[in-house]
Amino acid sequence: MPASAALDPIALQHGLTKKRDNAMVAALCGAIPAVILFHYFPAGWQRWVVGFMVGLLWGNAFEYTYHRWLLHGPRSGFGKGHLEHHTNVGKPEEPEHVALGKSPPHVTLLFAINGIPAILIDYSLGLHIVSGIFVGWAVYLITAEEIHWRIHMHGWLPPGLRFARAYHMSHHDIPNRRFNVFLPLFDVLFGSSQSTAVKH
Repeated sequence: MPASAALDPIALQHGLTKKRDNAMVAALCGAIPAVILFHYFPAGWQRWVVGFMVGLLWGNAFEYTYHRWLLHGPRSGFGKGHLEHHTNVGKPEEPEHVALGKSPPHVTLLFAINGIPAILIDYSLGLHIVSGIFVGWAVYLITAEEIHWRIHMHGWLPPGLRFARAYHMSHHDIPNRRFNVFLPLFDVLFGSSQSTAVKH
């Protein structure tokens, strides 16, 4: 029997709608600034590729930082919705709480919080890579959201990402480790990728 058979259909529809809306907003929040900034800070394809790679890396770092210290921080007010996500794993209402972005306005705010410093740094250093950075963030966010959904909803994952299901679900067993969803770069860097609990 497929895992989705036990899911609340209303929660499933709400979760799918939230995931879709977040992805559309992330695509717009990446593409629109990228086009505008490319107009004002034109660069060759090499700088754009460097920016794109920096955007992917920054997205991974932000995911780790936000998840570890804001969503799981003992004194953080950001963790309430994330606690709902942890509490509802395996329950019929789970799809309602799977989306990484709380809502489209929340996704927009994340891009603004990350984008303003990136623009200022790029402008002050004359790097001309910020267009690629915005696209890299958008791609990372949309990919992380989709993979996170497929992990929790038992969806198909490509062969190179099948480890991500066990990796991420182990975070739900011991919540103070494995904060990256599918690309554990910063988990490895900060020592939180191991299979035993770590101290904050």
